[in-house]
Amino acid sequence: MVDPEDLAGLLADPYRVACPNGHTALKPAATTPSAYCRSCRESYHARELVDRRIDSCKPYRNGKG
Repeated sequence: MVDPEDLAGLLADPYRVACPNGHTALKPAATTPSAYCRSCRESYHARELVDRRIDSCKPYRNGKG
């Protein structure tokens, strides 16, 4: 989960933030705390996004799924 207030700064770091499906091709929205995933073709609110430095967006890679 990404704090909406931190989203813009985190998206400036390539590959830091991922959508719930693990994609990092994100484009920040101009007016809302969200980002558009070019791979999924979906918009996600900041709370749905994953900070890859803290959390895993693919828990099955850690044997948890």
